[in-house]
Amino acid sequence: MPISRRQLLKQILFVSAGSTMIPSCLLLPQSRGIKLKHMLVTTDQEMVLAAFADTLIPKTETEGALDVQADLFVWKILDDCTPKEEQEKFLKGLNAFSAAFQKQYQHFFSNAAVSERFTFMEQLDMKKDSEDPLVVFYNKAKQRLIQAYTGSAFFMTNIQVYEQIPSRFHGCVSVINHPSKKS
Repeated sequence: MPISRRQLLKQILFVSAGSTMIPSCLLLPQSRGIKLKHMLVTTDQEMVLAAFADTLIPKTETEGALDVQADLFVWKILDDCTPKEEQEKFLKGLNAFSAAFQKQYQHFFSNAAVSERFTFMEQLDMKKDSEDPLVVFYNKAKQRLIQAYTGSAFFMTNIQVYEQIPSRFHGCVSVINHPSKKS
């Protein structure tokens, strides 16, 4: 079966194009997570923080931390408002957190059952005052996630109803015969 020159060149072109794409398919770099200006966050790190947030403030009859995107708030605060050294400490602690969980339970934190995650986080809560990067990460992430949740629109409108300052005006309250003042 003879092959024409045109068919031969076409097949060589397809084979060479395919062979140039093979290395990019085989080398799987760490996939990049959310896009931030000053930090590089991998998808794994993003998933660990999301699982952490879901364990800390789970969805019940009210919205949870993931529903109000508290984890994304933490990444944005770290990227925009935190010095480079603190960012590095946070990421180092996050990696240590993930590695310690994996060492203890032989699987990833983001894939674990909620009971395992909760037990692991309770163990870290007992070591509050430690300077271990793992514990420092745990305390900082917990603080930021609670800040994000309690500052969310959902929390401020449904849980703790927020009134703008100066609040309500009570102009007809008698100051002289007020019940709290005793003569």
